[in-house]
Amino acid sequence: MVTSKLQQVVIVSVLGMFLFNQCEKEEDDSKQQQQLPDIVLEKFSLTETQKGEKLWILNASLALVYDEIINVESVVIQFYDDKQEVFSVMDAPGGLLNTKTRNILVGDSVVVYTNDSTKLFTDSLFWQNDSQKILTNCPVTILKRDGTIIEGKGLRADPYLKKIEIISETKGISPIELPDIKK
Repeated sequence: MVTSKLQQVVIVSVLGMFLFNQCEKEEDDSKQQQQLPDIVLEKFSLTETQKGEKLWILNASLALVYDEIINVESVVIQFYDDKQEVFSVMDAPGGLLNTKTRNILVGDSVVVYTNDSTKLFTDSLFWQNDSQKILTNCPVTILKRDGTIIEGKGLRADPYLKKIEIISETKGISPIELPDIKK
């Protein structure tokens, strides 16, 4: 009986600390939402380079700059290949850019188009700059020029959309016709 009371006291204490921390977090979140940006930029453009070569260019109609985070609206990101040609374009109504990591989170009806006419549709995408990967845990639809349709939940892909991994709930349609085995 003493052990169960001790357990109850520990559980109540832990829950109390958790709720207290959650309240502080909510207060911190509301303070950040009320924080005014350090800089407001219209027609914002940012180019990421490596050894003088363009990797991507982010264009936005508006950028609100806060310390390490830039909140952007009407975002278009162009990804460049080794020949310095645009090979894919990501389009989204809004997003966040971390100025230290150059990671980007875009959301609210994201579309990615590639030079080979592949299209990717989802609710949000995360660009992980150091690994050069596109990630999401949202439902995705991929349409290929040959009529292939791939749907699933969650995605890891390169910006070319050549190497695509659907994480779960995958289904698709392909126009590929199998040859007759008897011929």
